[in-house]
Amino acid sequence: MVGYVMVIYDYDIPEYDIWHMMIDESNQGRGYGSAALERVLDYIKTKPFGLSNRVALTCNQDNSHALNLYKSKGFTETGAVDGDEIELSLMMQ
Repeated sequence: MVGYVMVIYDYDIPEYDIWHMMIDESNQGRGYGSAALERVLDYIKTKPFGLSNRVALTCNQDNSHALNLYKSKGFTETGAVDGDEIELSLMMQ
């Protein structure tokens, strides 16, 4: 297994949340994270659970590789912080 990602829909907000996106360390740097994120965003665009255009995730503030990946796909920091995790979000069309 190269990695995995979980997507949930938070009906209370409403928004899509990307949880636990992880690529095994031995497979990092090969584009798998970028490809996985693109596929997840394509899936979310189909609105499988609700009509929200907001996608949110959290990332360890020291994980510069993941932060750069998310920002390269259009995610921006929201200012919300939970311990060492920062929240990023993306508004999709």
